[in-house]
Amino acid sequence: MAAQEILGHFELAREIDRLTPGPGASGRRAETLVKADRLRVVLVTMLSGAVLDEHTAPGPITIHSLRGRFMVTVGDAEHALPAGDVIAIDTRVPHAVRALDDGAFLLTIGWGPGVTEEPAAVQP
Repeated sequence: MAAQEILGHFELAREIDRLTPGPGASGRRAETLVKADRLRVVLVTMLSGAVLDEHTAPGPITIHSLRGRFMVTVGDAEHALPAGDVIAIDTRVPHAVRALDDGAFLLTIGWGPGVTEEPAAVQP
């Protein structure tokens, strides 16, 4: 595999430690690790109790809990997401995320041809 084919290679434990939220109002931080034509990979860190309010994405997403525990609300259902678990959510499905502990997750956003809407990054 040639180097130009690699979109990124990250030591996630180090990235999480570097991106830990400070005592700001939102209790979260996000950094886009990969920005490609049809893919975003975003590292999100959140303090316990921090919330990403309900929103949608222009393509399917995955949320992979790396550290801590999260509660992901999809429609009326709540899904516990401990470290190591992944949830996949379809295009434009309303969802929200609440941190049950200080933690981090990896968000991937993909979208197909013809979608012109740029996926919004998680805002700190």
